[in-house]
Amino acid sequence: MGLNLNIDFAGAKDKSLSKLLLSSARQYLREYGEVEDLALDSAARSITVSVLPLGEREPIRVTVFGYGLATDGSGRGYLTFEAVTFSRQWLTLLALRLLPDKRLPLPSGTPMGLLQTLL
Repeated sequence: MGLNLNIDFAGAKDKSLSKLLLSSARQYLREYGEVEDLALDSAARSITVSVLPLGEREPIRVTVFGYGLATDGSGRGYLTFEAVTFSRQWLTLLALRLLPDKRLPLPSGTPMGLLQTLL
């Protein structure tokens, strides 16, 4: 008669981090639209974000696969990735052209050490 606790700690961690990142994404992207949802899956190393752009009726879904964090020589932080897809094909094609080095600059002041520990 043992106590069986089937707790998904990784899932709970991902949900907590998703809420934290959602709050940051909302501030970072507020001039472009409303970030409706953000889901981090650390096992799959993916982040999916749903954004309703200003003036649009339907949200756009963005999924970043194989994410990581990096800094350059000046200490600037970047979100790196292996691939990115959008729910609009033209945006996926645009991202391939505009982000050939597969990295996005993070806002200045991003706590890179903390993020690297958590992600």
